[in-house]
Amino acid sequence: MNSNSNLGKKNQNMNAFRISLIVLAILALSCKEEVVPFNNAHENLVAKLLSENQILLEEYLKDDPKPNWKVFSESLDALKAGGHPKLKAWAETLSPLLPPNGTDLETSYEKISKIQEILVQIKTEVPNQSKYNRFYCPMVDKSWLMTGREVKNPYAPEMRDCGELIQ
Repeated sequence: MNSNSNLGKKNQNMNAFRISLIVLAILALSCKEEVVPFNNAHENLVAKLLSENQILLEEYLKDDPKPNWKVFSESLDALKAGGHPKLKAWAETLSPLLPPNGTDLETSYEKISKIQEILVQIKTEVPNQSKYNRFYCPMVDKSWLMTGREVKNPYAPEMRDCGELIQ
């Protein structure tokens, strides 16, 4: 009789273990990060940011660029306040990368490159941003987003047409 009661306890323990595993699996699956959809207001905030990026990159195409990051910075502030957790995280990542006014161009190119990589990710994930295309220059190993299909490399003044349309 003793062996039967031990066997019964083992079965109860196994069943309890299985149930615990199932409950843990259900909890793990339900704890996934909630995906918050982007609405029209979020898309408009991103469109404004990408538009300001376009203006900045066009300034870098000039012979003596004098970029003003103020409006781009304001667009980042609007992104932070826009109520979407992913947009807020991107804005918080981008803010420290903004070159201070008066920064020499060589220093700002590295920051701009990092900014462009994040903007490429934003463009990919936020709907209705197809106005902007990704370009890549293998000579400087940098990407950027601009409208149109013509290569206008903001990183290499001596090679404005160096690069290719990626998307």
